Amino acid sequence: MLRLALAVLLLASCSHPRPVVYPDERYKAGGGEAAKADADLCLKEAKAYLKANPAKRVAGRTARGGFFGAFMGMVFGAFTGNYKRAVAEGAAVGAAAGLAHGAWEAGSPDEIQRAYTQRCMAEKGWSVIGWK
Repeated sequence: MLRLALAVLLLASCSHPRPVVYPDERYKAGGGEAAKADADLCLKEAKAYLKANPAKRVAGRTARGGFFGAFMGMVFGAFTGNYKRAVAEGAAVGAAAGLAHGAWEAGSPDEIQRAYTQRCMAEKGWSVIGWK
């Protein structure tokens, strides 16, 4: 039972958000499969165009988190008088938070990839109303 739950959780974490198409007349007339195929093509083009590299995003968020944490540590150090410790702890917590956030977001398309995909879909005649 535990293995099944872990497998489902793993598969769910691997799924990527996809564009949701407005159900207009074209869609209702049986265009659901065509919309899915066009979405797949647009997502593939967006990734190729942006040369998406999730590891770079994770590293960038980790570095930004560490910098922000160190800055907040400096602020708290001003109150406690122990700058070294506050900066070190702030940097560690910020980097950990940045790493976790970067890892969480690494599998989802960023704003530019979403915008590219939505424009590509619009050029193919589809209206994207959101992502799911």
